[in-house]
Amino acid sequence: MSNLLNFLLYEAGWLACMGGAAAGYPELGIACTTLLIILHLWLHPRRNQQLLLMAVAAIAGLFVDSLLIAAGVLNFTPHGPLGVLPPAWMTVLWAQFANTFPNCLRWLYHRPLLAASLTFVGAPATFLGGQRMGVVQIAEPQLASLMLLGALWAVTVPLLIWCSTRLHPGPPSADHYRCCSQSHQIT
Repeated sequence: MSNLLNFLLYEAGWLACMGGAAAGYPELGIACTTLLIILHLWLHPRRNQQLLLMAVAAIAGLFVDSLLIAAGVLNFTPHGPLGVLPPAWMTVLWAQFANTFPNCLRWLYHRPLLAASLTFVGAPATFLGGQRMGVVQIAEPQLASLMLLGALWAVTVPLLIWCSTRLHPGPPSADHYRCCSQSHQIT
């Protein structure tokens, strides 16, 4: 149940950010996703570790997306600050994405090649969806741009998962949401 709730919280945040940006109200998406992050932190038993992981993911995402913008691979609508930074909603999504690592994506902890492979395919697919929604344009030749995007993400996500293994060691039950944990009492 905890993993399902974690997945649903992430998906709701993704839809809020993408939908808000597509509708011209990115601040609304950021506000909704921030509330979902607060809910996640309230439910999560290791708040401090999770906050640190979210900060690392937000910084990593800011760096990766800025590289892709500077290389001319991505162009967000509307532009982020200074024209070379991604919009704030993208950085919020990276932070929220980190919330999935110790929970619904924990099964990737000891599978870095699988994480890289899934990300290499999944990230470009997600950006194609964003392009269809009108929030990002992917440069031509599109295949080369998607390959570069996938490669950068395929390095970044396993590194973030590695960070999560350091911040969230132990059994998966140690990171279950408080509302979904089962207490075992001996009577």
